[in-house]
Amino acid sequence: MILYEYPLNERIRTYLRLGHLFERLEQLIQRDSALDHHFALMTLFELLETTNRTDLKPDALKA
Repeated sequence: MILYEYPLNERIRTYLRLGHLFERLEQLIQRDSALDHHFALMTLFELLETTNRTDLKPDALKA
C-alpha cells in the first residue's frame, strides 16, 4: 500500500490516491488473467469508496 502523508494536505493525498488507483486499474484491465480481473474489480470498489467522500464532490463538480 502506498501512503501519501507529508507534507501534503488531505485533499491532495486523496487526489494522489485516485491517480494511483486509476493507473492500477488501467494496467489490470489490459491483462487476461482471472486474478488480474479480480484485482481490477477490487480497485473499482476502492475508487468508488474514495470518490464517495463528500469533500470531493464540490471539487469534482468544478472540473
